[in-house]
Amino acid sequence: MVPPSEKETPIPPTPVVEKTVNLRSLATSRVWWLRVVGAVVSGLLLCCAFAPLEWDVTIWFALPAVLMVPPPPSLRGRFLLGWLLGLVFCIPNLAWLNEVGFGAGFLLALVIACYPMLWYVGACAMARELCDTGDADASGSAGQSAGQSAWYIEGAWRQIAFSFAVALLWVALEWIRSWLFTGFPWNQLGICLWQRRGLLQVTTITGVYGLSFLIVCTNMALLYWMRRLHRPTPGRGKPRRGISWPVLFAGALFAPVLFCTLRAPRLPEPKDYLRVLSVQGNIPQCRIPTIEQSEEATSVYTGITRLQAVVTEPDLVIWPESAIPEFITRPVFRQTLSDLVSEIKAPLLLGAIDARLAPGTTVNDQGQYEPPPMVFNSAYLLGIDGKTKQFYDKIHTVPFGEFTPFAEYLPWLVEWIGMGRGLTRGTEYTVFDLGKGVKAGVNICFEDVFPEISGQFVLHGANMLMTITNDAWYAESAGSRQHAVHAIFRAVETRRPLFRAGNNSDTCLVLPNGQMTDLLHDPVTGNRFVRGAKVYRLPVWDAADLGITFYTRHGDIFAKLCSLAAAGILVWLAWRAGIRRRRLRIVIEGEKGP
Repeated sequence: MVPPSEKETPIPPTPVVEKTVNLRSLATSRVWWLRVVGAVVSGLLLCCAFAPLEWDVTIWFALPAVLMVPPPPSLRGRFLLGWLLGLVFCIPNLAWLNEVGFGAGFLLALVIACYPMLWYVGACAMARELCDTGDADASGSAGQSAGQSAWYIEGAWRQIAFSFAVALLWVALEWIRSWLFTGFPWNQLGICLWQRRGLLQVTTITGVYGLSFLIVCTNMALLYWMRRLHRPTPGRGKPRRGISWPVLFAGALFAPVLFCTLRAPRLPEPKDYLRVLSVQGNIPQCRIPTIEQSEEATSVYTGITRLQAVVTEPDLVIWPESAIPEFITRPVFRQTLSDLVSEIKAPLLLGAIDARLAPGTTVNDQGQYEPPPMVFNSAYLLGIDGKTKQFYDKIHTVPFGEFTPFAEYLPWLVEWIGMGRGLTRGTEYTVFDLGKGVKAGVNICFEDVFPEISGQFVLHGANMLMTITNDAWYAESAGSRQHAVHAIFRAVETRRPLFRAGNNSDTCLVLPNGQMTDLLHDPVTGNRFVRGAKVYRLPVWDAADLGITFYTRHGDIFAKLCSLAAAGILVWLAWRAGIRRRRLRIVIEGEKGP
């Protein structure tokens, strides 16, 4: 018998440490990745609809990807995800602007991306108020969100209301972008539909904003149709079939488009044709041109003009904006132009830089003008006698390209970005008399992106629009193509033919129905970036035959009404948020007790 002290003491078993997985954290992380992927996919689909790819079909199903996943629970997270959506859309879309240096396209994309960001945050707030159920992520319990995803909105009328509201918000933000900080209405959603001439006719009433509204509503209809197929019918456990109410709602929106297309008046036969010789020099640009570059440009443009004009005998010769980097007041350059028009016996319309003294200018002791001469970017019409018949000063100058904002307070910014000069804005909408009954309003470069400028030309009596532009700053990038398609909308909105004269590409004629014709290109390779010239027969209609469209007469009334409605919705959301805060405060104070 073994004494108790000598008995073996049992060794306690080694505790097994069980590895646990935090399902809540894992699910939340997974949802964040889904959110990021959704934002990236939506941004890329939006971007693919524009040049250089121009896959406009992607615009109709671009937005559901970012809305199918529940939004981030925090307001900060929603802002970041919306900004990611905007960056993926804008950075590739504006990459052409990097050609001018200092990462201009990237810097501008950082700003323009804020508009899709605000749209996404607003959409989340609207969805929260229209949802019936709580918001859960993929785990079923983790990731409870303070906002709701449009994916979970129940009820046909609530889905339609949400679709309508987010479309209003998108149009409102596009309209604000068109004028805020001088405006940048570049590549609004509807612009990508430039090849759909039937749809374009609605712009005679709403402008491009009507197409953007239609695109967003169609995206939302697709979202809810997909949801209807995905989620089971209550009590049956099977996916529902059929067409959802938002799909019918989006379909009903196409009725006005069909009406505008069928009711679009057919133009009569042109009363005459204006034979125009357009010269495209395709000369690379530099920020501060040298004498050698000026002489080369003069040689190219005068040489091609002399060679072609002798054979074609045009009614008018057109050179693009800043074809030759010279002040038109410089005596030697002006004499060269006078000798040219006298020799070819045809007037010349060209873009040039002009310097003029302001009224009351004096000369100081150093022989300098006070104030300094005003510099304009202008379009000049020279008669065959070499004298100026008419001129137009560019009204909408480009920030950081033609003037530097706050230049007097930020001289370092002028040295870094500036072009060595600050241009003065014009004030008069000059309508050029080009002969054969042509009254033309001439947009200078970026101006044809702003529909109100073309509209003002028409209201001042123009029966034809023109654009003289210099997109050679962007080399052979997508910038010129993106710029050119905006001119198509100006032609359709005003129901006026538009002739576009480019320095390096996309010289063409746009008919009032939106058809782009006679693009100047290499006949062998099809390359648009060529040096050459072409004679165009521009159709001439009387202004009375063309009429004045609703959009030309009333402007952005549709966009303004959308903005007013969106503002009302935001006020309602703020009111609802205030109610929730008050209720939460009452609950908290009740739990604390007296």
